[in-house]
Amino acid sequence: MTGTIDVAKLKAAAEHLEWVLGQYLDNEDVQGLLHALLPLIEQAKAGRIVEPAESMQDIPGAYNFSDGRYAPYKSPDVGEAYAIFVSEMEGGLTEEEKQLFSDIDEIRRSINQESTP
Repeated sequence: MTGTIDVAKLKAAAEHLEWVLGQYLDNEDVQGLLHALLPLIEQAKAGRIVEPAESMQDIPGAYNFSDGRYAPYKSPDVGEAYAIFVSEMEGGLTEEEKQLFSDIDEIRRSINQESTP
């Protein structure tokens, strides 16, 4: 992670995460995550978070993703919105991480092209 907060990107990630979680009003687990994250989301939307989180322990909910609790919620994708928010809370992606993700996407495209008749 880069070590600095881009306040605008963090605000956008917080707004998106709040919207995604709000799409599952009938799910107790997702609403529990929203409740736990709401103080951070509100601070991020107000531009009050200017220092990166020091660890995942500073961001509620991470342990619930390891057990697959939110895996069924893909449209919109709870896991993706959470991951983007956490990344921005930690200071965003480094150039090396961006390149790694780009390389992975290229490999996926190549595999998909090979498997298409």
